Amino acid sequence: MKLFRWYYGPLLVLGAWWLPTIEANAETDVETNAVSVACRAGMNTAAGSTGNVNIGSKITPANAHNASLTVTLIYSCTNLGSTAGTVSVCLGADGGSYSPTNISPRYMSINGPGTNPRLAFTMTQNNTLWGTRNGSGSEYNSGAHPIAAGSTITGQTSIKFSLVSDPSNINATPGVYTSSFLEKGNTTLRYEDGDHTNPNADCTKGIQAVFRFPFTVEATVIPSCEITAKPTDINLKNIAASATNTKGSTSIGVTCTNGAAYNIGLAPSNGNVNGAGIMTGTIPNSDVIPYQLQSTDGTAWGNTLPAESIKNGVADKGTGVNQSHIVHVVVPSADFKPDDYSDIVNISVNY
Repeated sequence: MKLFRWYYGPLLVLGAWWLPTIEANAETDVETNAVSVACRAGMNTAAGSTGNVNIGSKITPANAHNASLTVTLIYSCTNLGSTAGTVSVCLGADGGSYSPTNISPRYMSINGPGTNPRLAFTMTQNNTLWGTRNGSGSEYNSGAHPIAAGSTITGQTSIKFSLVSDPSNINATPGVYTSSFLEKGNTTLRYEDGDHTNPNADCTKGIQAVFRFPFTVEATVIPSCEITAKPTDINLKNIAASATNTKGSTSIGVTCTNGAAYNIGLAPSNGNVNGAGIMTGTIPNSDVIPYQLQSTDGTAWGNTLPAESIKNGVADKGTGVNQSHIVHVVVPSADFKPDDYSDIVNISVNY
């Protein structure tokens, strides 16, 4: 006797914000009849927002290991002198406020530098870990570009901000995670100009002062649940008419944000909130077979919402990984016409 089929609908939400340009100006003295270049840089983000690089505003266990955002890092240089020349620009970033020395991965946190919970992320440029000249990773180097007297040139590179597979991300609890690149040393903009005596300017060899292009990386973890292990049909197969209290079982796998409270509800097709359903046969058979859904401890498993006075779903708290819950069905009596009886049970996860 086939009992019933299972249907479910997993939930996956993603989001991201694009944010505004933040620029750091560099000043140099203007020299007559010479190449004299000043450069600046900033993350090219949408005007009207807060200035943060927001990897995602709806981070859940489903995307905590791969949510990403690519931002354009733009630089511009102006030749304030009266002679044409070349300019080379180098851009780098360390580990940020959480831990300046850690860049693989970098971390964001809710409660400030060096604290848990935290989120692990990377910043890459052309699929290479973006870092600093004297630390880990590689800084961006524009190479030498010609620049006319009194003119401005612009250039850009793409920086990809990505959450990564890390135990910290699995264990992340709901909240806003941040890491700032605002302090001295978190970012570096170095440039070198050249004239006819030095036509191939190289920012790695220059002695220019170090300037900044501050920004903040942000991501928001939200309470979320997803059915991640599909339950199999419960098939009681052939049951004698004299059988009583026939039992079967299956399991439901749910993955929820760490610490997020949730309640799994089961609703037979007759809508009974206490999990008391009926299996129907094939037309024209009018017999129905009652059954009861139960949790492991033998209590009725229905779909009364947690906000109501009677809570007969199965409640738990998320851990960031799959949690399995066993569902039992009990058929008190099989003394009905021989037939193939079945029902559909809907699963809901309330959180």
